[in-house]
Amino acid sequence: MRLRDYLRINVWLLPIILILLPITLIIFGSSYLSTPNTYFNTQLNDGWSVSHGDNHYENVNLKNFNLGNTSKGDVVTITSTIPDMTAPAAAIMFRSILSTVTVWIDDEQVYEYGKDFADKNLMLPKHYNFISIPESAIGKTITITFDVTENNAFSGISPVYYGNLFELERSYLQSKRLDLFIGIFLCLFGFMLLTLSSYLYMYHGQDLSLIFSSVISFNLGAYILCYNDLFNFIGDNDFYFCIMEYVTLYSIPFSIIVFLVSTHPELNTNLAKVFLSINILFPALTLILQLTNLVHINYFVTALHIMALLEAAILLPRLVMNIYRRYQSRKNSPDYTGMTSDSILIIGLVVFIFCCVIDIAKYNFFNEFGGGGVAYTGITFMNLGALGFVMSLFVFYFYHGIEHINAAYVKEHLEGLAYTDPLTGLMNRAKCMQYMATVKGNYALISIDMDNLKPVNDTLGHLEGDRMIRCFSDILKQAFDGASLIGRTGGDEFLVAIENPESGICEKMIEKLETLMAVFNDADKKIRLSASCGFAYSNEPKLTDANSVFIMADTRMYRIKEQHHEDKLSKFLDDIISGKISQKGGEEGT
Repeated sequence: MRLRDYLRINVWLLPIILILLPITLIIFGSSYLSTPNTYFNTQLNDGWSVSHGDNHYENVNLKNFNLGNTSKGDVVTITSTIPDMTAPAAAIMFRSILSTVTVWIDDEQVYEYGKDFADKNLMLPKHYNFISIPESAIGKTITITFDVTENNAFSGISPVYYGNLFELERSYLQSKRLDLFIGIFLCLFGFMLLTLSSYLYMYHGQDLSLIFSSVISFNLGAYILCYNDLFNFIGDNDFYFCIMEYVTLYSIPFSIIVFLVSTHPELNTNLAKVFLSINILFPALTLILQLTNLVHINYFVTALHIMALLEAAILLPRLVMNIYRRYQSRKNSPDYTGMTSDSILIIGLVVFIFCCVIDIAKYNFFNEFGGGGVAYTGITFMNLGALGFVMSLFVFYFYHGIEHINAAYVKEHLEGLAYTDPLTGLMNRAKCMQYMATVKGNYALISIDMDNLKPVNDTLGHLEGDRMIRCFSDILKQAFDGASLIGRTGGDEFLVAIENPESGICEKMIEKLETLMAVFNDADKKIRLSASCGFAYSNEPKLTDANSVFIMADTRMYRIKEQHHEDKLSKFLDDIISGKISQKGGEEGT
């Protein structure tokens, strides 16, 4: 069965995978796997008083409230009443973004965060604040003040939760279970690809595309984990994880473009080089500006959105057209397998870009107009698009490997037709000449001439002569097992090459050839095999190239052949003198 037929039979597995994957994600992200809370636990949305500059709002629902873009120096204060419900180890939990936090219960300050960062003019990372609530504070007024330290810091106030401290953390992690699964999977998958690609690069070629695909997977996975604040719950360095979030986000376009250029050389144009230069400088420069505290790294998100959308609009149509042209040129080729690796890659990339565009549009819409601002936006579509894209990379390499194997098979088959002698299955004269033109180092050549082909053709016919050649070729394969080359250079002429020969190997193999021919002659009464062999080693004096070695081997072969003729003639004369021939003729005449 041809490989492409095998692929078409098994291509029905892809729809099953595409169906099972979303079902698995839905089950994993649903509430079926969540642990119910034992104690009181709620999200405090309603009944807040909000002050922002000269504006004051009463009875605000935080989920539906948009402050508009806040600027550096703004002060946002929210006030509410602590619910009249008790829980052991009760706490208030909320997230602050690029701002310091001060919390009062009634008129007593109970919590403060970020003043040390603000005093040094450092960027304040996203931070989850936990304020213990004793039973004596039940029913009292809680006031939370955010002092904004960056322009466009946030447009909505993050949710405020109240309940048992352990269950608050667990509930949050359960709500982010799907993001956690996708992020960790992509990071581990990227590490696996990097390990595999490093081995393949060192031992099997110079293809860097697998390394770049591992960088894509790791960047996407790390960004998903950072954006959803999941590292904040397992580490104690919010600033490091915040910087990591922006660096991985800014590195995603570069890793995708360099992967596409490495897998599709036709994209390696001057424009693509400009994009590559911009995308490699963008995360590096923003990181340098952040580390030197000249400009904080959060100011470049909008620039990234514009740059990424522009590059996608320019490069994606060109990529699609190039893949379509390649598809048309390969459609009728012998190694065409139906579904190509490029088609898988382009589908995954288009889906990923489409999902990113949705999330970018959603982010900017909520930032300007949506209820709750960006505090209630997520990257759900990007998460799924990233997972789908990385899976398409995996399938891409699977199909790419199959295409490579199929192409190698076709090439080997065509070379076999071009370099194989159709009668014997040995290498033909063209292959022997090619071999002699390229062989180097220590080797030996054996020139072989099969005897008695012409008499057999003349007396028994060419069909029997062809059988004689085939039988002799089969014996050559047995006698010279392990040889680098066994070829037929002419009608009854053969060549054997042995690389890195041991001392006396040619004599041993020729002796084995004579033994096998003797066994054949005992069994076959119609034809009789014999041959003349001459050999030469490449390390013999005055031999400079393979042609010189062959000439010496061929000369020695003709000496053996002449010796065989002399032996036959001598035997014929002895038979005449002894009367064997006349006696035989008399017997035949009677």
